[in-house]
Amino acid sequence: MAALTVVAAVSMVAALAGVAGANPKPTPSPSPSPSPSPSTPPAAAAYSITDLGSLGGGYTEGLAINDNGQVTGYSSIAATIPSGGCCGNCYGGKRIPCTTHPTHAFVWSNGTMTDLGTLGGNYSQGLSINLSGQVVGSADTATGSSSFLWNGTKMTSLGGLGAYGINDAGQIAGACSDSTGSHACVDSNGTITQLPAPSNLSGCGAIAINNNGQVIGGCGDTSGNQHAVLWRNGTPTDLGTFGGPNAVATAINDLGQVAGYSMTSSYAQHGFLWSNGTMTDLGNNFIAAAVNDSGVVVWSDLIYSGGTVQNLNNLIPAGSGYQIQYAKAINDKGQIVADAYTPTYQTHALLLTPH
Repeated sequence: MAALTVVAAVSMVAALAGVAGANPKPTPSPSPSPSPSPSTPPAAAAYSITDLGSLGGGYTEGLAINDNGQVTGYSSIAATIPSGGCCGNCYGGKRIPCTTHPTHAFVWSNGTMTDLGTLGGNYSQGLSINLSGQVVGSADTATGSSSFLWNGTKMTSLGGLGAYGINDAGQIAGACSDSTGSHACVDSNGTITQLPAPSNLSGCGAIAINNNGQVIGGCGDTSGNQHAVLWRNGTPTDLGTFGGPNAVATAINDLGQVAGYSMTSSYAQHGFLWSNGTMTDLGNNFIAAAVNDSGVVVWSDLIYSGGTVQNLNNLIPAGSGYQIQYAKAINDKGQIVADAYTPTYQTHALLLTPH
């Protein structure tokens, strides 16, 4: 089950004032917070490493994975565009303009990274991928930006919907807006359905949908606080908090378990795994990013399984030269997509495969 990343979840929250999907230029991941104390490292590596490489520009972030091990995200291309400013001879002679490598959405499959292109602009990113290899994400157009659906051969604009998640049936979860504000919405075969907000909440958006059609997202209250919401059969449930004013849902598995993070009464951020009405505390600064059907949760350089938190850098081959920074997604086979510093100090997406 592909999961939305924390970066995408935060983007969705920020976009609830309008139609989500605006400004698809990817934002680099934030600096990691201090980690919970991991357990003792194992004697042998638990994962093998596959470096997904890049589209030619040397930089890649993975954002989602399906159960076939296909990965989507964004990667810098070899070409450059002007980025503004002066990067040489700024006070005499011929000025050298600054340039940057645009990033494009990609699908990585069996060792090959495919550039999905854009909708006419410079940037795009893939946010979710289903078992058929369909991808939803956001892309620049010639005049602005739009969410898109990639069907394996073509990128199509999704007008009126900020798309964030897609399930194996091709249902798309996202945010749409009308004169009354922003709403959590589901696109099924081109028909967009608004989901109701919980009582006393409004300004909603959906960020992920599982293979049972259960949807997660967020809504705001009158004080501007964000609430994590689960929709089952169209009925919303506010998942609550750890005593503080905010909670954000980031991922859902096919069992209906929800991962995310919540503020405590002392305003600390704790990760959570919600299951059948019970919110399990994953610890301080464990900002859960993804969960699979075994209830394994990942975030930053950490993995939570069965009540134990371990550091992924202790679970990869010693001396590999890679330093894992952010685990973004996990599938039901236990494969993890994580961004890491390479031995040459670039940022690449890694596929970690359990032995």
